[in-house]
Amino acid sequence: MINLRMLRVSDKSMFVSIFILVAIGLVMIASTTYFSELKAGRDALFYIKRQFGAFIFGFLLMGAAAYFDYRHLKRFAPLLYISMIFLLLAGHFFGVASQGAQRWIYLGPFSFQPSEVAKLIMIITLAAFFDIRKEKSDMISPLLLTAVPFFLVFKQPDLGTALVIGVLAVGMLLWNKNSPVLLTMAVSPFLSIVLSRNLYVWIIYLFVLWLLLYFSRVKTFDMLLILGLNIGAGAAFPVLWGMLKGYQQMRIVTFLNPGLDPHGLGYHTLQSTIAIGGGGLFGQGLFHGSQTQLQFIPIQHSDFIFSAIGEELGLVGSLMVLLLFLNIIWRAIVLAEESEDYFGSIFAAGAAIFIGFHALVNMGMTMGILPVVGIPLPFVSYGGTSLVVNMTVIGILQSIAMRRQKLIF
Repeated sequence: MINLRMLRVSDKSMFVSIFILVAIGLVMIASTTYFSELKAGRDALFYIKRQFGAFIFGFLLMGAAAYFDYRHLKRFAPLLYISMIFLLLAGHFFGVASQGAQRWIYLGPFSFQPSEVAKLIMIITLAAFFDIRKEKSDMISPLLLTAVPFFLVFKQPDLGTALVIGVLAVGMLLWNKNSPVLLTMAVSPFLSIVLSRNLYVWIIYLFVLWLLLYFSRVKTFDMLLILGLNIGAGAAFPVLWGMLKGYQQMRIVTFLNPGLDPHGLGYHTLQSTIAIGGGGLFGQGLFHGSQTQLQFIPIQHSDFIFSAIGEELGLVGSLMVLLLFLNIIWRAIVLAEESEDYFGSIFAAGAAIFIGFHALVNMGMTMGILPVVGIPLPFVSYGGTSLVVNMTVIGILQSIAMRRQKLIF
């Protein structure tokens, strides 16, 4: 039986923030699609109706997740993980290709992205693992758990979602307060991969890393292992680069210099930054953005919706969206600190990383400060699976919030 009194101790600020973001998303989806669909002779409300339907379904799941005792999720974590692997394999072999990646599974009139569901399941799986295995020194096991879905998603290929899964693992390891030496082993090789493109910079990085390890009095074996992993990762960069699809390589290259391909892959970034810059302080007004209404920006109702917000709502509207995300992330961190058990704490931390990384990368790529990797803006971008998953995450956070203290009747 639903106990409405539990709502008294829910995180109302988080509820308000997501409802405002969803409302902004619906309005901006209307602004970016209505006239173009009408002009093409299609249903002008098609995207709005589908997004609103996903919101209703997500709202029901959010309510169910809020009243479901989150602690029971630990028992289902192994089953959820196995189900996730099967879903990703089904998407790889039987999924319908979209924008160069096999991401969609169709069940009659309904469709969903297994990779979006995988993000939520990975948060649950890692939280359950860290709760059961209290050893702070065990870093290999969670990374192995992450490696399987990471490579399955990477092979779709869906680089953006693969990055999210990898960042979740590293972020939750940090929250788990693992050994600094083990965390250095996990994180530093990625820096080597990035910096090895310039041999001199990479050598300087390795020298600085050795100095830091030496003066931190790290054991000789651990120091040699970390340096060996960094050298191996840097040397393997050409192989890893070759594993990327051609368009993924070009996204990174055009991020570094959009002018190299202004009419191709650099086009997205250039037009997006023009739109955001043209918004000024208060924006050009809803349904009046020149870049938005003239369809200069591809897929602007989804991955590039923040450019439409910047152009039509201006700096004021963009800052409002940013503050709403900061509030959600902050409240999730507070819940991580206040949770009555470790599973709830690590899940809330994972949720904060999940939402924060999505928002950071999406806004960053629309402003040209990060590569274009196809990550949606949570609660705002068009996409039913993404919206439903995000609202379910909020529901579990509310379940943690409502069980922080005993209810007194």
